Amino acid sequence: MGGVRTLILAIIGLFLVWMIVAAVGSYFGGHFVPDGAVPNSWSPPSTWAAWRDVLIVFTAVFWLAGGLLLIVLLAVLIFLALLVRRILRENAVPALDSLKDSLDNLRGTTEFAGETVAAPLIRTYAVVKGVRSGISAVTNLPDRIRRRKKGKK
Repeated sequence: MGGVRTLILAIIGLFLVWMIVAAVGSYFGGHFVPDGAVPNSWSPPSTWAAWRDVLIVFTAVFWLAGGLLLIVLLAVLIFLALLVRRILRENAVPALDSLKDSLDNLRGTTEFAGETVAAPLIRTYAVVKGVRSGISAVTNLPDRIRRRKKGKK
């Protein structure tokens, strides 16, 4: 593929060089290929008006090629957008549904663990703390009474 591209670019480059040399030669009154050397052949334009017409034709050809490439590019972009949409619909939606199911299972597991493991531990800790506070209140009662009397004086 690279060799074909190189060959085409070389041909275009040689043609452009030939056109530039012919333009410079015709400006000074000469011809790059004399008309008599090759009968019935195309010769480069000899006036600036003829060169203008040649450039207009080349510009039109390049605009046509650009328009065709733009149409092809738009068709490819539309095809890719439809392909991405189909892939998302076929692959992403089921994956998101599976993820939602997994999250629901995880939520249920954490609720179960909270109800069966954490809640009894919290209740047990609350009872132990209450008993300790009660014992502490009963054992320190005389000290509290003495401290209050000292603080009021």
